Amino acid sequence: MNDMARTLSDASQPTSTLFTDSILTNERLTSSFEVINQRFFQGKIDASIIWQVPKGLISINKGTPCYSLDEVPDRLVFEQAAQAIEQGEMDFALSLLTPLADKGHPDSELLVCHMIKRQHGHWQRYAKAYNSHFVTEMLAPAACYYPNSQTIAIHPHLLHRDVPMFVLRYLIYHECCHQIIPSSAEEPHSAEFMTFEAKAPFREKSLAWLRKEGFPTLSNPSPSPTSLA
Repeated sequence: MNDMARTLSDASQPTSTLFTDSILTNERLTSSFEVINQRFFQGKIDASIIWQVPKGLISINKGTPCYSLDEVPDRLVFEQAAQAIEQGEMDFALSLLTPLADKGHPDSELLVCHMIKRQHGHWQRYAKAYNSHFVTEMLAPAACYYPNSQTIAIHPHLLHRDVPMFVLRYLIYHECCHQIIPSSAEEPHSAEFMTFEAKAPFREKSLAWLRKEGFPTLSNPSPSPTSLA
């Protein structure tokens, strides 16, 4: 009888602890929201806040860096190659574009790929290099705002990562901005939004922490590739 009572008592202890932890984490979330709302928005944000995996996924770039034609000589070479293609001088164009493609310039890689492919050459190398720039991964954001229900959702995974208070408050600030500055699916972060969002407390430090933890941030969007058909 005593063993059974002790077993029941032991089994009930984690439940009590989890219940207490849940209350504490919810209080922490609500308290952080109230602090941000009063300090930065004069209490004008009318929203509820919850721990919940944000709906929808964000595409972030995991591809290799692209070489940009920032130097004038490179741009002139590319323009000369384009003219050569228009005039049907494919061999000359290929000789101009290949060095740029080897440096990782996506448009040059794409053109070289097509030209070599037409000549039945080893075009796969440049096709692979081009495609490697546009490797993406779909991830859930760390937080989001639902305008219809006026709800801020904070990803519960942050709890397991011992999210610092400054990161939590940055996320809350960011989502509060969405209530006062309307956005759309086509442009969720307008210039007006970014100007206001840039004033967030500990912004750069928070973004660095989120990137380290694998969450998508405003600084790592996915590029839009040209079709390699």
